[in-house]
Amino acid sequence: MLITLVGLVLVVLAAVYVAWPLLAGTPPEEAVEPVLEASDLEKEKDAALLAIRDTDFDHSVGKLSDGDHAALRAELEQRALRAIAALDAASGRDAAGREAGAEPGLRAVRGHGGGTPEAASGGFCPSCGHRFGRSATFCAGCGKKLPSGGRPTGRRRATS
Repeated sequence: MLITLVGLVLVVLAAVYVAWPLLAGTPPEEAVEPVLEASDLEKEKDAALLAIRDTDFDHSVGKLSDGDHAALRAELEQRALRAIAALDAASGRDAAGREAGAEPGLRAVRGHGGGTPEAASGGFCPSCGHRFGRSATFCAGCGKKLPSGGRPTGRRRATS
């Protein structure tokens, strides 16, 4: 009889121990928003940009209709923009990529420049819209020759 009573007490204690998380009032997991680290945000941004590229490729080979491509691309762009905005917020930059509170002269001294992003990076391909660097001669997206855009061509003008 004593062994049965001890066994029953152990079973009840084990049941209470197992059921305790269910009985205790814990907040739901959805109410707590996860805090992502910069490396997680970088991975999310890279994944979204890769998905955009894959979606564009699938559309170009006919796997996606125009409507599906537009809807999917818009969703993926929003995902990428959220990750980029979170990265900017984590690094102390504002939406334009400038250091928060920095004066234009201070940004220029630090090397961030005061010009437009197109001037700093080179611009965009007129054929496919791919961004290219200042020293690029051919587009990495479509392979077409890029306009010089005021870059020196290596030839000198004849002076009279």
